[in-house]
Amino acid sequence: MSSPAQPAPGPAVREPALSRRDFLAATGSLALAAGLPASRLWATPVKPREVSIGLFGPSHCAAPFVFTRTKGLFERRQLAVNLVNYPAMPLIAKDLIAGTLDFGQLIVPLAFAIHTGAKPFEQATPLVIPQVGGTNGAALMVAKASNIKAPGDFMGKTLSNHSKLSVHYLLNMMFLEMQGLDWTRDVNFRIIELDDSIEAMQRGDVDSFVMPEPKNAVVEAKGIGTAYMFSKYLWPNHPCCALVTRRQFFEDHRELVTDVTRATTEGGLVANEASNREELVDLLRASSDFRYDQVPKPVLQAAFTPGRSDFFPFPFQSSARVIIEIMKRYGLLAADIDEAKLAAEVFLSDLSRSVLTDLGVQAPATNFRPEKILGKLKEYGA
Repeated sequence: MSSPAQPAPGPAVREPALSRRDFLAATGSLALAAGLPASRLWATPVKPREVSIGLFGPSHCAAPFVFTRTKGLFERRQLAVNLVNYPAMPLIAKDLIAGTLDFGQLIVPLAFAIHTGAKPFEQATPLVIPQVGGTNGAALMVAKASNIKAPGDFMGKTLSNHSKLSVHYLLNMMFLEMQGLDWTRDVNFRIIELDDSIEAMQRGDVDSFVMPEPKNAVVEAKGIGTAYMFSKYLWPNHPCCALVTRRQFFEDHRELVTDVTRATTEGGLVANEASNREELVDLLRASSDFRYDQVPKPVLQAAFTPGRSDFFPFPFQSSARVIIEIMKRYGLLAADIDEAKLAAEVFLSDLSRSVLTDLGVQAPATNFRPEKILGKLKEYGA
């Protein structure tokens, strides 16, 4: 099938003009000009502030946070960050709710479910999202043995996702809606473990799935399946996972949350540049902590091809509205939830705009953008 037009690139990004050495020299000169001895300025070293962030690697959306650490962007802001790689995202959610983690990488629909106390959560735990981790980064994959060539070929096939509280599940549902297929009648749908997804397709247990990168690139490299459609053609520049913290932690430590967000946002912006993707891949594969080293370099490069997987960090509330609407439609959130209120509570667009401005980047002027869903534009306002 012919590929739709490539989505327009995000805003141009430039790195901060001052190096660390230049910054220190400048601040030292200012102090002396003000009559303060340099010894007084540097006499008391700033103690790094300790922060924990739970990640799920080797996923697309964990990449900017690992990149931030390897580039030394946490230390630049006197942050001692412990990145903890979890074997499963529900465990990140559990520790974030319990308060044993300060921040966590969560799929956006999962964060909304926790925030509202939707199933399977027994009570609400208010959360906030100051930054999107990854955009795009998924694909509708079909097994080569399934002989799926056209939309009608999905009829009667077995489709799967790793969680209904994922953007990938919502994308799967969006595709079926676009083709006029009912997921309860026209296809067989099942949830499979993310770590078993490739083997399940290889065994013939599933014909199709929507999964996060680099799972899709691995399927291609192994010759098990092909990409029928990249997620950017269903919903261009959609968010996937995000940096999440508890609302109470944000209220109690606003400056700390802002500094962490400033560091990880800079990491995301640098990683998002096409010219930096090879460095990103090399740095990710340099450590076994997050399991990127288990993915061959050419496969990870394919997974993180610009346009296929991106990292623009701004949390558009219009994107939140799309996710909330679809979650309500499929019974994942209560039907009476105020979509605009929930989006504004969780997506800290104004904080992100302030951080981007601090970094010298032209930030989106508003919290909303036209969202192109299944080829149709949806407009949202404040």
